[in-house]
Amino acid sequence: MSSSPALSVAGLCTAAKVRRLSRRVSQIYDDALGPHGLTVGQYGLLACLSRRRGTAIGALAGMLAADASTVSRLVKPLAAAGLIIIRSAPDDKRSRLVWLSDDGHHRRSAAQAGWQAAQDQMAAALGDGRLAALRFMLDEAHERLEAAE
Repeated sequence: MSSSPALSVAGLCTAAKVRRLSRRVSQIYDDALGPHGLTVGQYGLLACLSRRRGTAIGALAGMLAADASTVSRLVKPLAAAGLIIIRSAPDDKRSRLVWLSDDGHHRRSAAQAGWQAAQDQMAAALGDGRLAALRFMLDEAHERLEAAE
């Protein structure tokens, strides 16, 4: 007796499996960062800015492996909360540059404990070997898919 076509497709769909894993991993990080008032995406943006001064939205998108519209959606609540500062570029008034404010530096620093707790939870659940293998496979799959375009 064969399984139904819908179940076999869902069971074999790489996109569905990656999205399911992504949602679970994001939930772990969001839960750990929630007490600091941040999502994993927002924390990643703050961490990226903590090492840079005056970064364009497009450049941030490249660093975060996201599209510019996603970064713009991350930036708005962080700017409203005073965690980042957005200014026009001195050489091109149409271009906006993003800086981490002093409050943003403090929030990112405080939230690092939450991020580390999520990292530790991932390592505890998967084990160091599986976690290293997962990271390797994800990086390699991304490189191969990029090269195939």
